[in-house]
Amino acid sequence: MSETPRPEHAILLRNTMAFDRDHADEFKHAIHDAVRFAQENAPQLMVQVFIDADQALCYSFQLYKDSDAILRHWEVSDPHIAAVMKHCVVKRMEVYGSPSEAVRNGILAAVGSDKVTFTPELVGYYHLR
Repeated sequence: MSETPRPEHAILLRNTMAFDRDHADEFKHAIHDAVRFAQENAPQLMVQVFIDADQALCYSFQLYKDSDAILRHWEVSDPHIAAVMKHCVVKRMEVYGSPSEAVRNGILAAVGSDKVTFTPELVGYYHLR
């Protein structure tokens, strides 16, 4: 039996990406494929993606039960992440919660310290039904 997710271990990522307007359709297709794959195979509790076509910006919110779930996501979803990243650049990554050193280092290596903020949790809850 799997452990019940606990909000004090949860990590919420907000990723802001600028995408290439000339390849907007390919970018959106890659996003759809990645989200479909994640829904069926990856450990996220929630994924929600928003597109601002006028500004060529994409906002992705992902909720994980803990750092191990993020590491697992990277492991199983790498080809889909690469397909999305072919058409965009990360402008900003906001990490809410207290990820492990491995997750912090992975995010910093992938995104760069100038584009990432880490904000520890204070209090919270969630209902997953």
